[in-house]
Amino acid sequence: MRIFDDDRQEWVGHEQEQRIAALHDRDAVHQGKALRGVVTVLALCGLAFGVWALGWKDEPGPKGYLTVHEPVPGADAGADAEGGDTGGGDTAAPTPAGVPPAPYEEVSDQEGYRLAVPRGWIRDAVAGEESTVVNYRSPQSDRRLQVYRVAEPSPYESLRIWLDAEGKPGGFDQLAPLERTDDGGRPAARLDYTADRFKGEPDIGTWHVIDHRFEAVDGQLYALAVYGSDADGRDDEEEFLSTALSWFCPPEEICPEPGLTGH
Repeated sequence: MRIFDDDRQEWVGHEQEQRIAALHDRDAVHQGKALRGVVTVLALCGLAFGVWALGWKDEPGPKGYLTVHEPVPGADAGADAEGGDTGGGDTAAPTPAGVPPAPYEEVSDQEGYRLAVPRGWIRDAVAGEESTVVNYRSPQSDRRLQVYRVAEPSPYESLRIWLDAEGKPGGFDQLAPLERTDDGGRPAARLDYTADRFKGEPDIGTWHVIDHRFEAVDGQLYALAVYGSDADGRDDEEEFLSTALSWFCPPEEICPEPGLTGH
């Protein structure tokens, strides 16, 4: 008699049926052993996971990042945590490089100069024989910045020739000997004087003048002269000249950016 073996998908005889039955019994024994092994391994893995989980609960949690904030340049150091004033004073922060100190502003003059002059000053220009003389005046005309190109061979000789010439302003008084100076390794000279009046300028009493002549980065000679009232002291003209020099750049030149200033 033949029967159909579903596992092998074939018809088999009685002897083959007995052999197949024996093979099925053997396979059943092996499958039982394998199943018990798998159950044992899973039980051990579960036990190990439980031990690890209990131990992990006792570990400290992760720490957050600590961010250190640098002080903001220019921030008020006298303010406390509540935003109030702790009496730290009102010391002004340094002016960033490339920004003129208050109340000055950078200007690009029609003659090609880069300058720093107080805001609101009024420009005029007079054509001269050698160069155009540019003036920037305060609204009241009691202060003035003058810039022009110098024709003489050196700053010192240029001022020496002017001193020896006639036609000084009324009440001219030289305050110090003609001084040779040095502007960043380039020759310069300075004349410091007072005068009672200048043609075409208002009568404000005694004027204080600093006439500074120098060699610029283009190798040419220029004059920067500052004018102001002598009655309010002479420090303001000194500061005025210092700022004008630090910002001055001749036409068609690339000049270094002015550095930090405490004004």
